[in-house]
Amino acid sequence: MSSNLGVYLKSLREDKKLSQAKFGKELGFSARTVSDWENGNTEPNLNTVKAIVKFYDITYEELFEEIN
Repeated sequence: MSSNLGVYLKSLREDKKLSQAKFGKELGFSARTVSDWENGNTEPNLNTVKAIVKFYDITYEELFEEIN
């Protein structure tokens, strides 16, 4: 996984002034899981990507442009 995705996810979260715990709760994940995404240890699956895009009201193109 590109570490750029983690950096971008973190910036989206911080722009909304959400903690990892609060964002995780919104999507049904632990703060640890959010931390793992942001640090590039794991990546969200396709269903989670769909939820992230919807939550942040961004397009898939916006998300994937950031990780290239």
